[in-house]
Amino acid sequence: MSIARRLSLRIVITAVLLAVGLLVMNLPALFRRQRPVLTLRQLNTLIDSVPARRGVSAPDSAQVVQALARVMDPEVDLSIVDMGLVESLAVDTAGNVRVLLILTTPECPFALQIAGQAVEGLKTVPGIRRIEVRRDPGIEWQPDRLTEEGRQRFREIFGDGSPGR
Repeated sequence: MSIARRLSLRIVITAVLLAVGLLVMNLPALFRRQRPVLTLRQLNTLIDSVPARRGVSAPDSAQVVQALARVMDPEVDLSIVDMGLVESLAVDTAGNVRVLLILTTPECPFALQIAGQAVEGLKTVPGIRRIEVRRDPGIEWQPDRLTEEGRQRFREIFGDGSPGR
């Protein structure tokens, strides 16, 4: 069996298992004619809010980046900023923050953990009122997204054959 055919088969099996899992998790809600408990959108988006603090203005993007720089990728013990996992971020004057994260691999087992830590880290920034962290497994991560510190860390872990050389 060719590599492309095995990869296609894995993708189909993964999609089927995901669909079956969603169906099983939502069966009770479907029988009671309620909103689904879990949807595909929820799998890739985490939303939270922080109580408003009087006299605190909305943060700037530098404060948001500093908070995200404290979130570590557990596999390589490197911040998600240095890994280049932060695709984009937006901060508005009302204190709403939207962050788009990418993954090193679409099947990253730590994706939800990283997104959750990003939300928790952002909650500590004064002036943030609403947080939306979205993961997009469709954007491919490349080693050139690493910062210089990230490249050095990869060299320490993987030796001379590391990304970014």
